[in-house]
Amino acid sequence: MSKSPSPRSMSFHDYLFGTLLHPRRTFERLPLDERRLKFGFYAILISVVLYSLVYIFLTIGGGAPSSFTPWLNVPKDVYYSYNRFWLAPSMLGCWILASGVAYLLSRLVSGKGSYDDTLGVFGFGITMATFFAALHDVTDSFLGAIGLLDLRWYEVQLNSPTIWHTILVTLYGIGLVLLCVYLIIGVYKAHKIKLIHSLWIGFIAATVYQGVFFIFNR
Repeated sequence: MSKSPSPRSMSFHDYLFGTLLHPRRTFERLPLDERRLKFGFYAILISVVLYSLVYIFLTIGGGAPSSFTPWLNVPKDVYYSYNRFWLAPSMLGCWILASGVAYLLSRLVSGKGSYDDTLGVFGFGITMATFFAALHDVTDSFLGAIGLLDLRWYEVQLNSPTIWHTILVTLYGIGLVLLCVYLIIGVYKAHKIKLIHSLWIGFIAATVYQGVFFIFNR
């Protein structure tokens, strides 16, 4: 029987793709790696960069929300322009907040992991879950930025009963399910608590992350 590789022999890419292919095994090894916080930060930066590009592209392409009024008191016509600047701090803040909530709740049920452990696994979990939504958002916003897609027209299509709406809802649905799954597994492996506790703690952490994220980014 071959031995599992030591955490030190794992690269950032090993953890990134391991989260997608073998999340339980990956999240068991990551807390043992002294680079876990650094790697978790690098992972969440991938999402930060991708969605910063989305709002840059939307601004260049003249996009604007069509079917909702932004929760923040910002005019629709310049909403995405402002969103370029608060995306990074809001996403990083959501990562830190969700990790803190999960860490504190895990301590209440005798969790053994550290806050750094939680930040590490959540960084990878959030980014891999976000990837499915980014497939759509980065591609379409880029097409709008280079003039191949009318973003105002497309925004209406996304919020109407069209095939584009179905694709969007499907990708976002996959992302939300994976967010819950990854954070549940992350809590379970990082804190060595019972699965029943991991279920509700991971779900609460996912709700905190996504709920606060939606306040700033729509």
